[in-house]
Amino acid sequence: MADRVTRVLFCITLSLILAGGAVAEKADFKLRALDGKMVELADLCAKGPVLISFWATYCEPCKKEIPHLFKIVERLSERDLQLVLVSVDSPRSQKRVKPYARGKGWDCPVLLDTNGRIMKQLKGSNPPYTMVVGRNGEVLYAHSGYRPGDEKELEQKLAGMLAAAPGPQDAPPEEAADPPVEEEPPGPEHESPEQEG
Repeated sequence: MADRVTRVLFCITLSLILAGGAVAEKADFKLRALDGKMVELADLCAKGPVLISFWATYCEPCKKEIPHLFKIVERLSERDLQLVLVSVDSPRSQKRVKPYARGKGWDCPVLLDTNGRIMKQLKGSNPPYTMVVGRNGEVLYAHSGYRPGDEKELEQKLAGMLAAAPGPQDAPPEEAADPPVEEEPPGPEHESPEQEG
């Protein structure tokens, strides 16, 4: 029986991975942005879900996918979805990243993951590697590669995930906690009139 359960769990896990899903995994990293500042994923996630594309200046599929990612984020903007582009260029080709991003007019954070170290830690092998990370750092979706039409599948999955996940506008209003009630020990000033004198 245990062997059968193990096989079933393995099949479910494998099908989730092959379908582009993620298995209860957290993402966390801190990388340098093009402006030299350090950017932490947790800080971005606190503002809303993050769509991350690991890309490179030499990657033609990346260059085809990224414009679609901007459009998806624009269409789903009411759910606080953010786009972050993470270059995995080597130190030798990294000097091309800033002019390329500037030339494209990208208005999202562009981070530098020299040699793709973080991408590999997050189970990506080659760019483009696209992920969606939720407010608590959980990996909601991961996909390697890009073919025309992949963006439609991504947008459908994102729309479904974001519709199911509560956004900041769905959160109940915070109520002030009542101060703890402290009982005073009975003393002479708390005695009933019958007990007096």
